[in-house]
Amino acid sequence: MTDRMQELNLSIADLAAQVGTTYEHVRNIVKGNAVPSKFMVPALAEALKINRDDLERLATADRIRSKFGTIPLELSGKNPELEPLERVWNHLSAEHKADLIAQAKAWAKRDRERVVKPSKDKQQVS
Repeated sequence: MTDRMQELNLSIADLAAQVGTTYEHVRNIVKGNAVPSKFMVPALAEALKINRDDLERLATADRIRSKFGTIPLELSGKNPELEPLERVWNHLSAEHKADLIAQAKAWAKRDRERVVKPSKDKQQVS
């Protein structure tokens, strides 16, 4: 949300005025300390010029997460650690997605090699 506000050159006060609520309430939503109500979502989507359905999905996910933690993700077979990545995935360009995947593969390969190959110090001590 903050990225979109920057793109539109909107401050928290500007956004609060546009959606008809207090600065403090919008600040809490932007910081992730509050979830917009189903009545606030359309106003935020319009002010931020973003898809209302996408914002509603995010708000619903936030409501579920705040109430149940990671249990719904675990029940659906998803890794809760990947949730922050899933949130931004659709906002990445194809090039950035490919870069991120390539970087993750390189890190995974390096980590696997560390586990398989004992360090030289340990070989000399044995």
